[in-house]
Amino acid sequence: MKKRIVNQFFFTAMVLTLMSLSNPNSADRIVGIWESADHDMRIEIREQKDHYIGKTVWFYCPPGTPPMEYYLDTENPDPTLRNRLWLGLQVVENLTYQGHDKWGDGKVYDPNSGHTFDADVRLVSSDQLSVRGYWKFVWLGRSLQFMRVK
Repeated sequence: MKKRIVNQFFFTAMVLTLMSLSNPNSADRIVGIWESADHDMRIEIREQKDHYIGKTVWFYCPPGTPPMEYYLDTENPDPTLRNRLWLGLQVVENLTYQGHDKWGDGKVYDPNSGHTFDADVRLVSSDQLSVRGYWKFVWLGRSLQFMRVK
């Protein structure tokens, strides 16, 4: 009987160890580079202290327009921020992990309009992210899909 309990203990410990190795910290599963479904933008999500942020690392520039290194945040409502470059611009801030592959309480910034929206993010699969930007109420918003690049 004692041997059976010891065997069950070791078996349980082994299973838990294997599960922890195969399931990395769920909150960090959002970390990486994500490309929009329209293939016109890439955002790098990373951890910063106890929350997650995202910066623009690439975006599409139509032919005949300046290269992305020259685009400025001209639509920003704060005139002192209008000289910031789009490239490297923090467009996602303060996302906190809420469990079950969901991050919330964050903000997303749209440099095209200069507006900042509340944000909820859900990991649909290990390689697909759904970002919901909204104003005051979740149903007053829009969702964008992103695929993992790296």
